[in-house]
Amino acid sequence: MGETVVLTTEGTYPFHRGGVSTWCQMLINGMPQTSFEVLALVSSPFLKIQYELPANVMKVHSVPMWGLEQPMEHNHGEAYSLLLRKHFDTTDHVVKRDFLPVLSEFLEHILHDDGDPLELGVILARMHSYFRLYDYRLTWFSAMTWGTISHQLREHWAREHPLKAEPSPSEIKQAFRLLYHLLVILDKRLLSPDIIHSSAAGFCGIPGILSKLAFGTPYLLTEHGVYIREQFLNLRRYVKSVFVRSFLYKLMMAIVRCNYAYADQTSPVCAYNARWERWLGADPEQIKVIFNGVDETKFCPQPRTPRSTPLVSTVGLIFPLKGQIDLIEAAGQLRESIPETEYRVYGSASDQEYYAECCARVSKLGLDGLFNFAGTTNSPWQVYSEADVVVFPSISEAFPYALIEAMLCGAAVVATDVGGVPEALGDAGLLVRPHAPNQLADALHFLLKDPTRRSRLGEAARIRALRYFKQSDFISCYAQSYSRLQSPSNLPELVAPAEMYS
Repeated sequence: MGETVVLTTEGTYPFHRGGVSTWCQMLINGMPQTSFEVLALVSSPFLKIQYELPANVMKVHSVPMWGLEQPMEHNHGEAYSLLLRKHFDTTDHVVKRDFLPVLSEFLEHILHDDGDPLELGVILARMHSYFRLYDYRLTWFSAMTWGTISHQLREHWAREHPLKAEPSPSEIKQAFRLLYHLLVILDKRLLSPDIIHSSAAGFCGIPGILSKLAFGTPYLLTEHGVYIREQFLNLRRYVKSVFVRSFLYKLMMAIVRCNYAYADQTSPVCAYNARWERWLGADPEQIKVIFNGVDETKFCPQPRTPRSTPLVSTVGLIFPLKGQIDLIEAAGQLRESIPETEYRVYGSASDQEYYAECCARVSKLGLDGLFNFAGTTNSPWQVYSEADVVVFPSISEAFPYALIEAMLCGAAVVATDVGGVPEALGDAGLLVRPHAPNQLADALHFLLKDPTRRSRLGEAARIRALRYFKQSDFISCYAQSYSRLQSPSNLPELVAPAEMYS
């Protein structure tokens, strides 16, 4: 085998399906001479692997962020005697002497927007070193730890928002518990591969930062969506407290900027992401865009079953950022002009509340029987080929695989002008504003009434995808990146002294 790579993921591969997971599976399959270990941050210790793992996946390390009373329950083979020693060695004296100073520095850094991200990396390394010696849960649930966090959060909030009410005890507790769970990766021992490759600039990138400092391990960061932008869009829906949201924004922003600072190469999947990365402090010279690629031998035009009525299809997980409700609204508007049109949504519901909203909207608009949730599909190439129009109504996107797949299948595409979608589609489809059902309805009406235009756009889409988005090109770019990163002359000097880890 060739080099060894630890691929880190967060809420995706290999325990969940979706675009990032597809990318991971394709990357590993396309590099059979590279040995991979997968380090996956997951929501629960009870998830099952959803993929048939390639032979070059040596091991999967799952790190549950939730669902465990004690992180040592999921210890990845560490000797139980070591875990017991850590437990009994964790005293109030140790917490006060060794943990509270670095915790205070950490909080001070994330609560202020102008902190040096390289310094945050060193702080994280010091916290990790502490947790290699002492118990994670006992440390966090010490009364002194609670007191330090409560005091610093209240003090900062009062300075930043002097006219607002101070956070309630329950809000402080929520922020405290989120911090405990989100940083659980600091309790895990470091792996020492040739390269650390993170699939997001989030908490799953922390091992790349730590390994860079400890061993000089090259760190490659791939961004699919813009992590911080997507968190901003999601948190308002799931976190009601303004105080807790503000704290999480600051925490996540600091972690994202730290990832950019330590990555030897940042590879967004589109130039749209690169603009965000530069704005957030990534070194422009370290940014190398690598487009997603798709197997053109699998995704190609298929024979169509004759239909007497128009068919509009979309493929993607059902959750707010995918914009299915906007498609439902557009379908309601088209009901009078093209009443017989059928709409099919392929994908599982990752947000049950949003799925219920979608179903309620279908019924309210009288679309029952016309607008169907078809579940997942094992033959997406057939879905793309059968539809008269394939639509992607997303509110936010990176560089979606489903779009490239549809293009390779020669589909006529209507998509929202978000993320890297315009880079992928070019002039081979129709773009509309996100969250604009009126525009979506107009574009669908235009194509459904013009089969000649649909055919021309489908042909143009396939030609464009074959030129820019083949799987072989995607794999070649990452193989070249791995090779370059292993040359010591290409990497900067370590920021922290190695003796920190002795």
